[in-house]
Amino acid sequence: MDQNGLIKKERMYLYVAIALIIGFLGGVMYSAYRTPMPTGAPQEAEHRHDAAATIAALEKAAADNSQDAQAWVELAHAYSDTDQTKQAIAAYNKALALLPGDLDLMTDLGVMYHQGNQHQKAIELFDQVLRSNPEHEQARFNKGVVLLVGLDEPKAALAEWKILIQYHPMAAAPSGRMVADLIDQLEKETAAAAKP
Repeated sequence: MDQNGLIKKERMYLYVAIALIIGFLGGVMYSAYRTPMPTGAPQEAEHRHDAAATIAALEKAAADNSQDAQAWVELAHAYSDTDQTKQAIAAYNKALALLPGDLDLMTDLGVMYHQGNQHQKAIELFDQVLRSNPEHEQARFNKGVVLLVGLDEPKAALAEWKILIQYHPMAAAPSGRMVADLIDQLEKETAAAAKP
C-alpha cells in the first residue's frame, strides 16, 4: 500500500488472479466431490465376482443334494443369466429329470438350445410344450424367434406369432414391444423382400 492507504495496481491484479485461481480450484474440488463415482470396470468386476460366488454356492447346493430340483433350477437360471450356455443346458436337463413335464423349464431349456445354435432341438422342445399347452405364451413367442433368427423362416415365425396374439392379444417381446407390432413389421419386410 502506498501512504494514502491505496493498493497499487500491480498488486491488485495479483490479488484478483490469486482469487480467481482459488475459486477455480475450489470449484473443481467441489464438483469432484459431488460427482458420483463412474460406473464401469470396478462395478462390472464386482458384479462378475458376485455372480461367480452365487454360482459357486448354487453348484455346491446342487452337488450336496442332487435330488433337490429347486437347486438345479436356480443353478440353471444362474448359468443362463451369465451366458454359460452349455452349463445351463446340463443344469436344466438335471432339473427336468427331477421335474419331468415342467413346461416353463422346457421352454427355458429351448432358449438355451437356441443360444447354443441347436435350433432344431429348441423347436422340438417348444413343440412339446405347445402340444401340452397351445396357449403357452413364452414357448410360442420363442418358437417364432428361433424360426425367424435361427432358421431364417420368417413365414413360419409369422404364423406362430399370429397364433400367439389370438391367445394373448397384448403379448409383448422382452423389449416391451408388442408382438402385433413385430408381426406388422415382419410382414412389411417379407413383402418388400418378395418384390422383384
